[in-house]
Amino acid sequence: MKRLAAALFVLTALAGCAALYLRLAANLSVAGSYAQIRPAEESIAAFEDLKSRLADGSFVGEVISDADLGSPEGYEFLSYTVRLRNYGALPAEWIRMEIQPDPNWDVIALGEPRGFSLAPFSTGALSGAMLARSGGDPARALTIRYYVYGRMLEITLPPDRVR
Repeated sequence: MKRLAAALFVLTALAGCAALYLRLAANLSVAGSYAQIRPAEESIAAFEDLKSRLADGSFVGEVISDADLGSPEGYEFLSYTVRLRNYGALPAEWIRMEIQPDPNWDVIALGEPRGFSLAPFSTGALSGAMLARSGGDPARALTIRYYVYGRMLEITLPPDRVR
């Protein structure tokens, strides 16, 4: 009887250690982040597509400030990419990135309709974009939200880490 109790105790302790490991290792880490600036004049097709989606109501994203999107001069696309690593044994799901806008420069936050998942022990990239007035600083704070086993977690990157 003592052996059975000792075996059950060891099994319970191992299960507790495994649960604790899964809970503590359920975090993503940022492997790198960068911003890329592309003048809207160089991406006329993307600019015209954005204008048409705004006009017909099929736009997904957020309008930050009013602007006359008549011509691409004076605007630029800011693209942000973050490389993430999942060191945990559980998948990270519904990973989404929110770009903190600068109301003095940013016009439109281009949205992605759904988040993606990152398998255990893997690496992936997450991207987001803004349409901004030309001449501003591209540094923005980024917030990455994701779920691991039904629990929402968050990573915040300050503007000095995203350039």
